[in-house]
Amino acid sequence: MVAVRLGEAGSVALAAGCAAPEVVARYRAKVVRVEGSECRWWTGAVSGRGHGRFWLAPGRVVVAHRFAFALVHGAAALAAVEVLGHRCDNPLCQRVAPGHVVASSYVENRREWAARRYVTGSPLGDARGARRRARELRDLARTDPALVAADLARLRRVFGEQPTLW
Repeated sequence: MVAVRLGEAGSVALAAGCAAPEVVARYRAKVVRVEGSECRWWTGAVSGRGHGRFWLAPGRVVVAHRFAFALVHGAAALAAVEVLGHRCDNPLCQRVAPGHVVASSYVENRREWAARRYVTGSPLGDARGARRRARELRDLARTDPALVAADLARLRRVFGEQPTLW
């Protein structure tokens, strides 16, 4: 059974936000590109789990990648989706494309998370935890997206030198 994540008022507010040029412009102003990354990085507020938070309307905050999904596919399509999964394992990612933020189910999302959690170099295994990692990378992206690119390149070098134990 698909969980309904938006009520009637939420769907109306989301559809209105997606149709309002000023809201879309405000959202897009918080998304940056990072050289060497296929993700679109969120630079706004971050939740406890490291996902972007976007103020849609008075009293209405949405998870930023859910707003991105609604922009691409429509508010009705989002209402029908149980969970949006980050196949890129970057909770700040706003890119709604194959291999990035995709429609999923709770079970599939948890299964994929568990399978990739301990993969060498996976952002899911970052010792900082999801929120701290997201906040630090968000802060770098706010300052200069090139700093995020340098951090990602450094991590690739470090993990490239680390053979797996099994």
